[in-house]
Amino acid sequence: MRSSSRNLSKKSLNKFSSVFTQHERGSGARAMLKPVGVYGERLNMAQVGIASVWWEGNPCNMHLLDLSERIKKSVEAAGL
Repeated sequence: MRSSSRNLSKKSLNKFSSVFTQHERGSGARAMLKPVGVYGERLNMAQVGIASVWWEGNPCNMHLLDLSERIKKSVEAAGL
């Protein structure tokens, strides 16, 4: 196992998102997350944001929507 992998396993994956999901002052953020399915045990997981600049009017970017969907599925499959 590489040293960076060992360090990652010791660190919390939700270091930054826990500010919104675990802290008592994050109730507003949790209220926004619940309607999109993030509640209960999912609040203990790292929150991963996936953004796409997809636009069908530009042939250079037309593949980005499909790419972002594939990335989303991979992130969910990894349990993040």
